[in-house]
Amino acid sequence: MLRERRIPCLRIDGRVSFSDRSEILTRFRGDPSISVLLMSFETGAVGLTLTVANRVHIVEPQWNPSVEEQAIARALRMGQTRTVTIVKYITVNTVEQNIITLQKKKSQLAKFSLDGGTDNNATGRLDDLKFVLDTGA
Repeated sequence: MLRERRIPCLRIDGRVSFSDRSEILTRFRGDPSISVLLMSFETGAVGLTLTVANRVHIVEPQWNPSVEEQAIARALRMGQTRTVTIVKYITVNTVEQNIITLQKKKSQLAKFSLDGGTDNNATGRLDDLKFVLDTGA
């Protein structure tokens, strides 16, 4: 779709070698005519600084919310001078909606655990914990 609309873009996925990744990132950072960099979570979630980017689009929700947070953090680094916009695409009436619900439960449970279990809705949080453990997510 991007090529059909003549939108210059680059792509990094698991098939791209490390040296090619480095070259692609250098091109993306240095060529203002390239406004789109497509990356998979596996290649774009850890160890990158992409402050040249100011839009992050999540097109496939992850079971683990921290994976998405890491990917978003690539653009939200020290040195970022622009407002970063994050867009998540969720298809209605699909498993993606359940993944988002599970992400929220996991995030709430992490906060509940880190806060030492102090919560007015502790019973509900324990039920959520049972749900997460029972689904193996």
